[in-house]
Amino acid sequence: MNKLLKFIGIIIIILFLSLYFSKFSNSYYEEKAILTEESIKQYEKDLKNGKNIVSNNYIPKEKDYNNKASKLGIKTSKLIEDLVNNTLKYIVKYMDNSS
Repeated sequence: MNKLLKFIGIIIIILFLSLYFSKFSNSYYEEKAILTEESIKQYEKDLKNGKNIVSNNYIPKEKDYNNKASKLGIKTSKLIEDLVNNTLKYIVKYMDNSS
């Protein structure tokens, strides 16, 4: 039993560390920082040239990553959530009535 708990603890630590360090290899934030850096350079260039400064011109536009698969996943998730919630409400209601 003690060996099993130790094994499960080691697995949990390894999973945590792998997920923790995997966030550093994600290039999404690096790309976002590059876009921000480019926006600052463009702002400084426009400022030197005396152009009219509008803040919306320098804020990077967010990409919409939704597609059919992600929308289907969201709908499925909501359906499962509603099903579980309704089932648990029914079980709690049944338990309250039976006691």
